[in-house]
Amino acid sequence: MKGLLTTVLVLVVLVVAADRISLVVTQRAVAAQLQTSGSLSSRPDVSIHGIPFLTQAFSGRYDDVELSASEVTAGGGRISRLEVSLRGVHVPLSSALSGSVSQVPVDRLRATVLVSYTDLAKQLRDRGLSVSPAGDQLKVTGSVQVLGRTVSASAISSIGISGTSLVVTARRFEVGNAAADRVLTTALAGRFDFVIRIGTLPYGLALSGVRVQPQGVVATAAGTHTVLHR
Repeated sequence: MKGLLTTVLVLVVLVVAADRISLVVTQRAVAAQLQTSGSLSSRPDVSIHGIPFLTQAFSGRYDDVELSASEVTAGGGRISRLEVSLRGVHVPLSSALSGSVSQVPVDRLRATVLVSYTDLAKQLRDRGLSVSPAGDQLKVTGSVQVLGRTVSASAISSIGISGTSLVVTARRFEVGNAAADRVLTTALAGRFDFVIRIGTLPYGLALSGVRVQPQGVVATAAGTHTVLHR
């Protein structure tokens, strides 16, 4: 009986080890594929969820894969952080083990795209504007020339989607602690509006929503039935 228990224990250890090794190998293969297909400057962090892993590996289908990457340049825009959830990722185990993954079909993708206030400040440096959260809107602050004088003002602005960009539009102005009068509001119109270029997102993702968060502007994106190629 003792010998049988020892044998069972050894088998369990071997199965667990094989499960973890296969997970690491597959995660590396998928990360390399996602870096190439997404034209990312560095290899993203990839996590494949689900225990045991080998049951997914043998089927070649992974239900829950998470990707994260920082400082992503996408089609002329700059993203502080990109996080993607991939559902139904198809990678044959033989291809992963041999390192010959050439394409990865994915059933569904959802992503969050963060543009931090630090990166926004860099984009707006030439215009002398700064951005901070104001509830579910943005507060854009700066000094502008209005009616022959320099005015320090703030705009409470909404943010929306236009194609592959985010559009920030002033809704009301404040000068000091008071609301701007009609003359200043007219003069300031358009001075605090700007566009955040996200660019063409990787993996066929398309922008679907945007919200203001303490860490920055966070857009959501989605895609379906995508095939990721090298």
